[in-house]
Amino acid sequence: MKKCILLMLFSIILTLSACSHAEEDTQEYSGIIGDGQSMGYEYTVIKEQNKFSWKVGYKGDTSIIEQSAANQDDLVNYMNAVNDSKLVLVKLIVSVSYLLIIIITTLILYKKKRKMLKDSGVVITVLAGIAIYIAFKATFDLISLLQDTKFYYLILTN
Repeated sequence: MKKCILLMLFSIILTLSACSHAEEDTQEYSGIIGDGQSMGYEYTVIKEQNKFSWKVGYKGDTSIIEQSAANQDDLVNYMNAVNDSKLVLVKLIVSVSYLLIIIITTLILYKKKRKMLKDSGVVITVLAGIAIYIAFKATFDLISLLQDTKFYYLILTN
């Protein structure tokens, strides 16, 4: 019991020490504070003193844009669209991989044990249906996000 209490006290002290403000937290930071890329679109956020500049690009064609009140929402929306499209692309790849695993498993069961395949046909069909649904939904989401990304990129660069 004493060991458990000591372990809890140690973890609380460790957590509190990690939450304290260090000298580097209060200093001004200059440099790259964020970047991302997906499907040819890319961005890099650079902070210099109190100004932000964004490097946005598509397939190697980059533009440097100074952040202002007028374009701040468009820059943030572009960043969110790029990040979301990257996440949806990963979701699409995972769901298609899952569907391929189901197909390969079904083919192996078909060749080796046809009786087992007949007994588990409903489960395999449901799992394949879920994988197909997620893949189609991710495809449509990705198309929509890429259109949004293109829209904000064109607004920012023109």
